[in-house]
Amino acid sequence: MKRITGLLATLTLPFALTACPGDDAAGNDTGHDSGHGTGHDTADETGVAGECADPSDPNAPRTEVPLTIDGDTTLACGELHVLTGISMVTRGTLTIEPGTTILGGAGSALVIDKAARIQAEGTAEQPIVMTSINAGNDPARGDWGGLVLLGRAPTNVGTGVAEGFADDPPSYGGDDAAHDCGTLRYLRVEWAGNEVSPGNELNGITFYACGTETTVDHVQVHMGLDDGIEMFGGAFAASYVVITGAADDSIDCDQGFRGSLQHVMIQQDPTIGDNCLEWSNQGNDFSATPLTGPSIANMTCVGSGSSGDKSKGVTLKEGTQARVWSSLFTNLTNDGVVMINQATQTQAEAGEISFGGSQFCGANTFVVDASTDDPDPAGWTSEELAAWIVADGAGATDRDCGLPSTAWGAANLKPAAGSAPDGAGAMLPGNFEATTYAGAVDPSGEDWTAAAWITPAG
Repeated sequence: MKRITGLLATLTLPFALTACPGDDAAGNDTGHDSGHGTGHDTADETGVAGECADPSDPNAPRTEVPLTIDGDTTLACGELHVLTGISMVTRGTLTIEPGTTILGGAGSALVIDKAARIQAEGTAEQPIVMTSINAGNDPARGDWGGLVLLGRAPTNVGTGVAEGFADDPPSYGGDDAAHDCGTLRYLRVEWAGNEVSPGNELNGITFYACGTETTVDHVQVHMGLDDGIEMFGGAFAASYVVITGAADDSIDCDQGFRGSLQHVMIQQDPTIGDNCLEWSNQGNDFSATPLTGPSIANMTCVGSGSSGDKSKGVTLKEGTQARVWSSLFTNLTNDGVVMINQATQTQAEAGEISFGGSQFCGANTFVVDASTDDPDPAGWTSEELAAWIVADGAGATDRDCGLPSTAWGAANLKPAAGSAPDGAGAMLPGNFEATTYAGAVDPSGEDWTAAAWITPAG
């Protein structure tokens, strides 16, 4: 195994494999411990205690990440790792030590190809951070591309071609439902979403056809130019997911993604941001299988508020299925739910869309978009959609989420004890952790969204 370490001039030297510090505590709690992921003790190849490189230190050693990584490789936390272009891991496992910082420059991204996997397993005290080269010096959305994982799980387009690549885009998809794209744990991705061409951006994290053996928990995407995370096909479970300040959709699912998410916190920027959830099947064939059908439970979606523009709760279209259980929607600028296409209404009528145990707080509208250019317009009126949502078990209008603050930069998303979300959660299927409340945070428990591995919005 190669170990990428040292100064920029020592890129290709091989190094001995060492154990990654913190592996024995690989994310088995909910992130309540303190720590900011810099300057923490680790160990070098001889076992001598050292420290992870601090990105605020101008003298911290830097190592350029090769554009091609072929074979098992470790990014050590003692250096800052700099992406200068599209770095593609073509084969083997890329291991990233806890506390490691990766800095992305213009036009750069980290891509894990189908024959490779990533082992990015930080800890609550030492999260892994992928951020802008300008971190600490006026970073901006789109300073770099983001993290891309390519798998071989089924999609409803067969073999697809990845978005966001100007030249020779990689492919994804296959018949391996369990395909393991790797492990993302206690990972933060910041200031990503580089625009390759107009309307062609990368997301903070993009999962292409990642299968059920993929592990995702305690992950944040912060201040991305496009979507926070997007899943194209595949199916895996994710938990303790935070999306803050995405300029477009926060969680986008399409092309047959059928995974699940639980304990999710979304906060939109007060001036920019589209849907908290946008779920669609496939634009060319609304009946293409596998049908997109994600499930999400215990989410809190905080919209842009009165100063926003596009901010919405959920848009469902193209015949997608969807389960949005025990979740809270508040501070939205526009609609709580938008339904598009008759194929989507048909899924709702068949019981394949549900909002059970969810609550829409404050004034909300529920809209059936049957615009004249829709090739398959839904038949319901907006009033019928609202009535269906209430009948399905969601509180559709003027609820009080009991949240102390939804302010950008000063959110407190733990509902007050005895408030509407307390004890109002739906009965969840066995693949979810059993909860009795609606929203991301247990009114009677700890506020995991305030943990130190999470960068606050603002």
